Amino acid sequence: MDKSNRCLISVAMIMKNEEHNLDRALSSIKPYVDEIIVVDTGSTDKSVEIAKKYTDKIYFYEWRDDFSAARNYSLQFPTCEWVLIYDADEEVKEDFAGIREFLEKLPDDVNTVYLPTLNYLDWDLKKTEIASTARVFRNGTVKYENIIHNQAIYKGKIVEAPFTIYHYGYIWTRKLRKSKYERTRNLIVKLLNETRDLPSQERVYYLCQLYKAELIGSRKYVLYDIVQEILSIITSDKKMPSIGLEVLFMHSLDLNNKGFREEARNLLHFLLKVEPSNPDPYYALLAVEEAEENYSKVIEYGEEFLRKIDYVEKNPEKFAWTIISIKYVPSAHALLSIAYLRYKNVMKFKEHFSKAFDKSRLLPHEVQKFVIALLKEIAKTDDKTLSNILNELEEILRISAEYELKISVFEILDRIVNLQLKFDYSLFSPFLNTRFGTLVLDKLKNGKDGLISYTLGENEEEILEKIKEYGIEGLIFFYENMSDDDPVKLKILNKLRKFEDETISGISNALIGDINLRKANYSLALDYYKRASQVFPELSKFIKPVLDDLKTKLDPTIEGVFKELKEFYTKNKEFMVGNLKNFPKAELERLYLISDSDFAKYVSAVNIAASNKEMAKRLFESITSKEDFQFLEYKYAKLFEESDKSEDLEKALDYHRKAVEKNVNLGDILIGTYRYDGFYPHEEFGNSQDEIVWVGNISERHSGLGVISPIRVWRKGEKLYYASPFHTDEAINIYKERLKTHKLPKFTVNKKYILEALSYLKASDIKVIEKDNELLKTVKTCTLELGIECCEVSKNILSYELVNTAKEFNSVLKNVQSGVLFYFVPDFENREDLVWYYPLFRIIRTRKQVEIELRNLGYTHIEHYVFDENIRAVVFKKK
Repeated sequence: MDKSNRCLISVAMIMKNEEHNLDRALSSIKPYVDEIIVVDTGSTDKSVEIAKKYTDKIYFYEWRDDFSAARNYSLQFPTCEWVLIYDADEEVKEDFAGIREFLEKLPDDVNTVYLPTLNYLDWDLKKTEIASTARVFRNGTVKYENIIHNQAIYKGKIVEAPFTIYHYGYIWTRKLRKSKYERTRNLIVKLLNETRDLPSQERVYYLCQLYKAELIGSRKYVLYDIVQEILSIITSDKKMPSIGLEVLFMHSLDLNNKGFREEARNLLHFLLKVEPSNPDPYYALLAVEEAEENYSKVIEYGEEFLRKIDYVEKNPEKFAWTIISIKYVPSAHALLSIAYLRYKNVMKFKEHFSKAFDKSRLLPHEVQKFVIALLKEIAKTDDKTLSNILNELEEILRISAEYELKISVFEILDRIVNLQLKFDYSLFSPFLNTRFGTLVLDKLKNGKDGLISYTLGENEEEILEKIKEYGIEGLIFFYENMSDDDPVKLKILNKLRKFEDETISGISNALIGDINLRKANYSLALDYYKRASQVFPELSKFIKPVLDDLKTKLDPTIEGVFKELKEFYTKNKEFMVGNLKNFPKAELERLYLISDSDFAKYVSAVNIAASNKEMAKRLFESITSKEDFQFLEYKYAKLFEESDKSEDLEKALDYHRKAVEKNVNLGDILIGTYRYDGFYPHEEFGNSQDEIVWVGNISERHSGLGVISPIRVWRKGEKLYYASPFHTDEAINIYKERLKTHKLPKFTVNKKYILEALSYLKASDIKVIEKDNELLKTVKTCTLELGIECCEVSKNILSYELVNTAKEFNSVLKNVQSGVLFYFVPDFENREDLVWYYPLFRIIRTRKQVEIELRNLGYTHIEHYVFDENIRAVVFKKK
């Protein structure tokens, strides 16, 4: 037989209303086949007219909600040796050309050929899945069963061929999606409900199809129950159809997203036992390990996934199920690049990064997800690694700009600026399009200081308005931070000296005098100084020394009035910081990016201290005129307080001491009454070599009321924790008297706790150690209720401060038969616990330490009670 005239391939197609697809499908397949059979099942559009352009073999079949019946009807018409099952929403391309030669060479015992189908999932044709299915059969050797997702029943030898069919059927409009979902779901549910004798594996097959149908519908809440039935059957049968690999893979991703990672792992390892060549489980395992930041496992599973995918792409015909994870290849590269960056493997990072942003596969929302994850990891990497991946960082910024992503770049920008790396700062422009961002770029690219523009405004009107709002602080700030060479400076000062506010007017005149003095314009300087004194006479005390100096010698190096004015009006204040409280914190954290001024560094350090202590330390240390910032040492001390390193706590102590000596207002932060004077009587106690466990300024949360030092250290001694400086008994008594006139937090014991403790004690009489009228009144109420006598000669005692103030128990408990000691302990993991700050306390004892001291005094019956977060009690008795 002449092979050139041989009728080799017939196409068998069923269709309905496919006018939007049909031209593409039939025009692409026609060059490779000998015959096209089309069976129409009820089209109402132009599908039949379009089909007539390609074939005259068009047949009609009344639709009966049964795909297999329609498919089997179409199979009676082909006349060629082989039949290709082909749909109207498919297409072949040039890589299909070898199909004829392949079929001509097949031996006679081969009846069925598997071909790969590449499913497009989105309009951009970037999301894909691939699977190999039986598509080509010897004529007369196949039939179809089941009403939906019909299965080919064939016999004889099977082979696989690498000729891809491209499927567009999963790209739907909302209306088409809904109608296809409802049709498919209803047919599957009907089959499952009405076919009682359906074999278990076929039931699994259709349950899997139902799962896939429900994924595109509104009933996603049924997915879990569907999977549970699938798992039940395959566990019992110990086998499953290949479609189960797809569904269980998708279920594992859901488990991971919901945090059920161990369950996801177990399911994925089961899938790998069923089919080791399947790449899908490796991607899901990669996702599970990435969620838990197990980066060594991310690398292990990620690299294996890519090897498996490479094999799939080279041999798609070998896979009879859909390989879903092929669409996640860029994601795998992105996650691997992050993992390798974590291990500082720059070469492997670059290798995977170059493949992570495959534009042919990625969608914009995925690009954003990967960009954010990569920027986060890059921001955390060490300085050396960062300097080696600047090209990739620049590429991330270019990609982000191309996709118009909304990303935060300040963390990376901080690192680059701090390391003084050579970088194309213009790449940050698309992400710094706020007023602040513009000022940052202007500083980085042109060196322009943006402090005045940011804080006061861009033009004269805005600056004048802000100075009017901020008052003297605003005026001093403006003068200090705007260059004398800027003509705007004198213009604004001249307008300010005409203000009705005599303080602003007088100071403005004086500052104009300073400018003229520096320029050696002595006559003008004297004139403006005199005007200042006339407008605001209180300025005379600052101006007179300058005038006296000028009488001695006309010298532009003579200091003007500004320095003393600033010191007077900003003494012991956090200069201008309060005026910026309504500015965005994220911008204040990076004020140093728009200005090299000490003020910008200080504000940045203060605002970033909570989130980045190391950065705050560097900024504080870089300030050149530290004496100008009244709160600098205090803020710096706070950076070291939470450390568990003894050297850091020593630094905190040192800076807290310097802070109160420099700014006496820090001696009483909470109520602002008792300025620091260093006069806090204390006694020697403990050992200066004992471990420091807490450092702080107690006036942040309380007040020493002028008799107990605001700067406190808690040290861990051999038998107890103690405060240093260790205030005297007299200081305690004075403090308690002063406390009566202040509404401050007070540690005391309520009636309920006293009643409980006295009930445990079971004494007939009691003596209260402390001479506290409020406490005595509460105790007497309790003793009346319990029938206990409250008297001064009792050998049974009650105390609520002994444990927290007494150096030892012996002198107080001498001749005491029994008693109740209330005491207070902090949460040792919480440095903000008020017990650390409470001025009255100078001792903290743990339960064990209390017990040891009592037993050493001969008490044998000791019971401990916990009443609330801080309050404890110990009930003790002798035999």
